[in-house]
Amino acid sequence: MKLSVKEAADFLGVAKSTLRRWDNEGKLVADRTEGGHRRYPKDKLIAFQKKDNNQSKLTIGYCRVSSHGQKDDLKRQVENVSNYCIANGYQFKIIRDIGSGLNYKKKGLKELIELIESRKIERIVVNYKDRLIRFGYEMFEQICELNNVEIEIINHTENKTYQEELVDDVLSIITVFSAKLYGSRSSKAKKIKETNKELFD
Repeated sequence: MKLSVKEAADFLGVAKSTLRRWDNEGKLVADRTEGGHRRYPKDKLIAFQKKDNNQSKLTIGYCRVSSHGQKDDLKRQVENVSNYCIANGYQFKIIRDIGSGLNYKKKGLKELIELIESRKIERIVVNYKDRLIRFGYEMFEQICELNNVEIEIINHTENKTYQEELVDDVLSIITVFSAKLYGSRSSKAKKIKETNKELFD
């Protein structure tokens, strides 16, 4: 019995794009119909699933700061997360990211999501909860649950540096919306930006 890409993706619990990528990488090569369509023998998928489940999965230590000026903080995060993983006996890899918690297109975050989707990791370790994303954490957590990935947070206390980052993120949101509402060059948008800086500084 041979399954289509959609049926095979549903069977393995991955996205269709993941199957296509695995085919291109030679990880799970599909058969081809005369018309060039991918087809997957079910016994081949079962064998792949068993092999994949037997392989030890990685722990990802995700470390993020908002700007290049915080490289010392990034270094401390990497050290804390690495020590935590070593102490727990995890086989791990560190992903470093630089960018706002509101930026969902960061290189490291995209790599992390791809690893979650492909079910190559067992857990994610972060120093603080908001190192992952600023808003929408519950949705990110649900994506992890659906792919059997745990999230381990080392520190649950607030950090002054991260509170300052939150202020910067809120300011950026207000600036973007006021620019869209009034035009980026309008005097009203500039006044709103200046007033917000005075309030938060």
